Amino acid sequence: DHAPPIGAVGHWQVKSTKDNKYRFAAFGDLHAASKYCRWDVREDLTRAAENFGAQFIADCGNWIDGEASFNRYDLVAIGMDAQLRLLARYYPKTEIPTYAVAGADHEGWYTRREGVDIGRYCESIMRDAGHDWHNLGYIESDMVLVNANSGKTAILRLMHAGGGSAYAISYKPQKILESYEGGEKPDITLIGHYHKLISGLIRNVWFAEVGCQQDQTPFMRQRSLEAHVGGLLIELEQDPRDGTIKWFKPDMRRYYNRAYYF
Repeated sequence: DHAPPIGAVGHWQVKSTKDNKYRFAAFGDLHAASKYCRWDVREDLTRAAENFGAQFIADCGNWIDGEASFNRYDLVAIGMDAQLRLLARYYPKTEIPTYAVAGADHEGWYTRREGVDIGRYCESIMRDAGHDWHNLGYIESDMVLVNANSGKTAILRLMHAGGGSAYAISYKPQKILESYEGGEKPDITLIGHYHKLISGLIRNVWFAEVGCQQDQTPFMRQRSLEAHVGGLLIELEQDPRDGTIKWFKPDMRRYYNRAYYF
């Protein structure tokens, strides 16, 4: 029932407010260095998070676009260091801390090819640039939500999933949550990778796919994959008696491609 000490490997703590609430933002799939990256959307979402009183930003991966044969000519910066420094330069300045996982694709390609700890390297560059950025690890990690009144806890899982999208956008979250054994289920799961916005409750786990800040790319266009450009602001209420999350209130923010505005 008690959270591990702050700094324990794989665990980060966030305390509720006195009224048993949590407020945070959930974003993902920014793809910095892509021609299709929507910095205007990430900026607007960050300001919305500040106005919302968010305690932190949960980033579910693919913060840079990485390099592969199919995106080589869609990049504005070449090389791991150049892409991370571009991220640090244009990432919105805010006092809200960001907790981020690294995907196994895009930034994760550097990990898989060169064996680089891309999350730790990104954290170093972002902090040098003045951002309150925390590396949670590779693919998925858990944060501990600690009730300020009782010390009871719940688990918030950030993950960058894998594989392609399904025709029914709820299918992938459903299969992910069905794959968990009973004893390892978190209370909430935030999912990046699919560039979709959706939320729900499966196997008593609240979940949300966190959208993207990248317009539909040629890769997605050829595969008829829609991009839900946007993110979420989420409010939770925790039962202080046992730590369970009894209220999950997602506020989805949807943006459109540039042609819609211009």
